[in-house]
Amino acid sequence: MEQTPCPLSGTTAFTPFLQVPDRFDPSGKVLWQLVRSTASGLVMLNPRPESTEMAVHYHRGSYDPHLQAGTGSSPAQRAYLAARKLLTGYRASFVLKGAPAPPQGLSILEIGCSTGELLRHLHRIKGIPKEQLYGVEPESNAAEYARNSFGLHIAQSIEDIRLKNRLFDRIVLWHTLEHIHDLHETVAFAGERLQEDGMLVLALPNPESHDARHYKENWIAWDAPRHLYHFVPKTVEKLLEQHHLELVTCQPYLPDSLYNSINSEKLRCTREKHRFTLPKMGAALLQAAAAVATGMLQPLKASSIVYFVRKKRKT
Repeated sequence: MEQTPCPLSGTTAFTPFLQVPDRFDPSGKVLWQLVRSTASGLVMLNPRPESTEMAVHYHRGSYDPHLQAGTGSSPAQRAYLAARKLLTGYRASFVLKGAPAPPQGLSILEIGCSTGELLRHLHRIKGIPKEQLYGVEPESNAAEYARNSFGLHIAQSIEDIRLKNRLFDRIVLWHTLEHIHDLHETVAFAGERLQEDGMLVLALPNPESHDARHYKENWIAWDAPRHLYHFVPKTVEKLLEQHHLELVTCQPYLPDSLYNSINSEKLRCTREKHRFTLPKMGAALLQAAAAVATGMLQPLKASSIVYFVRKKRKT
């Protein structure tokens, strides 16, 4: 375990924010401390496992983003895989926002590409050659699946991509940045490897969302200890400024409302030793509908926010 200063301000002055369970251990035997930096406002996990200790917390074979197609062993996992497949095209539309049509000339890097479904879609459906698509995935099973099933270029770390010395029109971190210990190294790398007119696309859970406020410590997207940071637009901009990047716009990603509400309701039931019954499912669906409505009316209160970032224009 390690104590760490706020990456935005460099200070160690924090106020307690919330104690949250590990969703893989809802007994609550171990609660993780979230704190808020008094200087920057960033909410973060502190203390946290060191990077070398993280592998055990990803529960190989059962961590949703690493599930491989056709391997879901429970109804919930099969539903997740079906929804992920269904939504891949929608995610691709965010990645290609503002890109010329057709997009075959684009070069795209996804950091935290998991099993590679997004990159596969960009190749098979959008026609982008595999030679222009790269991924980074440290989880070996997920990375191997992406390589063997889809023939994609998947590196274990950004250091491996650095050696290839190429620039990208799009760099994607879709629910990835909140997991990364070396936050500044990753953002600096993205800034260095982005084309002058390229776009960095960040998808992040929103701790100021309707579902986060409703479910409190049982909000599934706290996902301690895997999620190290919890960003809002203000703290995203502070991070970007340190790397000569700027926020162009942001957009709600509404499908996460359903995932967050159902799984947060399940987590709450488990911790309170209640069964997840049909009425509980109904309550989760009502909260999901409220979260979607909130996100449509107030995009900065959506369950997840997609940030579109570019290099700062020279004046």
